Amino acid sequence: MRIPALLCLLPLLVNGPEPAPEVRLERLGRLDHPPIREASGLVRSRRFPGVFWVHNDSGNPPALFAVRRDGSLIREYSVNVTNIDWEDVALDDHGHLYIGDIGNNGGRLPLRAIYRLDEPDPTRAGVRALKVQTAIYYRFPPGEKFDAEALVIDGDRALIVAKTFDDRPAPVYALPLDPPAPLFRPAVPKRVGTLPGFTAPVTGADLSADGRRLVVCSTHSVAVYLRAGRDGWAAFGARSFRSGEQIEAVAWDEYDIILAGEGRGVFRVPSSVWRGLGRPKEKTGWPGL
Repeated sequence: MRIPALLCLLPLLVNGPEPAPEVRLERLGRLDHPPIREASGLVRSRRFPGVFWVHNDSGNPPALFAVRRDGSLIREYSVNVTNIDWEDVALDDHGHLYIGDIGNNGGRLPLRAIYRLDEPDPTRAGVRALKVQTAIYYRFPPGEKFDAEALVIDGDRALIVAKTFDDRPAPVYALPLDPPAPLFRPAVPKRVGTLPGFTAPVTGADLSADGRRLVVCSTHSVAVYLRAGRDGWAAFGARSFRSGEQIEAVAWDEYDIILAGEGRGVFRVPSSVWRGLGRPKEKTGWPGL
């Protein structure tokens, strides 16, 4: 299948004769539970309809929150590991959640970690504390100590999208999940590609359940990529937006895109809108494209 080159680029990232119009975000609600002070990670449950998982950034207690799409709280859980710099949450098809303690502001931290735990049923009362089942540690490749705020699970590996601040396309690193690398023998992520055209610092990412669509965001932009082989991503389209706050987290909701900000706002980019970001010349096999 031939996937077209980047058709629409962020006007703030790529100079062009006619800047593309901004995406208009639809406000869904607000993360109104007071302990959700600075949403940093967001993902939609595949097991429990209508449930999204969200967590805070560093400087907050280690907790996961089950919320509805409008941001209202379902249940709060404590987690038995320290929130050093939690930046994203992801999941797999086997009932696991993954907390990405992957932030590395200023490149000061020599090791980072991904924590795997069983996804609880937020409709059941009683359970208030979650225990990490597995910790996967990693150190950085030589000369490549990176900061990151975006994590997705891609089969038997984690993909970490690093932040860039020098106009380079965002690099993507792969980290095996099994066997989990222990603290004293951390794994070294392998650089497996880049996200063409996306040069803003990436603040969140999510992979569709079928593994074919990747959405990434920065504080003021969103982009969709289509899979092009195991490690390739072809840009479908991207736009900037205005939300009135910094966007730090993104998740798929079937074909809609959900965004959450540090100001507690929850927003939606409907599928009809993001599909208009790019106009492939050939069908991709997705309904409606």
